[in-house]
Amino acid sequence: MKLPASIAAAIAALFCVSAVLPVKAQTVSTQTEGTDFPGFCNITPNKLLATFGYSAAGQALTGNALGLAVGPFSEVGTATGTSASYDGQGNITGTWTTAFEMNDANGNLTSYNNSGTFSVSTSTCTGYFYWNGITAPVFEAVFVNGGTEFRSIAVLPGVIVAYTSGSKL
Repeated sequence: MKLPASIAAAIAALFCVSAVLPVKAQTVSTQTEGTDFPGFCNITPNKLLATFGYSAAGQALTGNALGLAVGPFSEVGTATGTSASYDGQGNITGTWTTAFEMNDANGNLTSYNNSGTFSVSTSTCTGYFYWNGITAPVFEAVFVNGGTEFRSIAVLPGVIVAYTSGSKL
């Protein structure tokens, strides 16, 4: 029996997507805490009490919540975990600060300093980061390479950002 082309295409697309999606990270037991294993999330509060250097590029849309000039921008800066602890529900919560320089669509170079809170899952190494004064998360991150690096995207409406690198200093 021959499948209709639309169903065959849907099955092929599902197969391709499932073949490239990462396997969910597994939590490492506390007996091996501090040891890194490929494919396992082993994030700890101490790993988040650090300074990470990063660069990013993005696009600010009309009406964005940060009040950025509409158009492309780039930035470089640091993000520092200032407090971090287990919350008893499988997460690490804490506070952080960031300092960065941004070159906006108008060619203006502006310095920013912000602080806020975060929550990172100990089972997936993913988390949300907030800035004080903004109720929605500003970005979502995943920590990789034993917590020494992160990958991130903006999740705030009106701001499209890919943090192309973030490494522990």
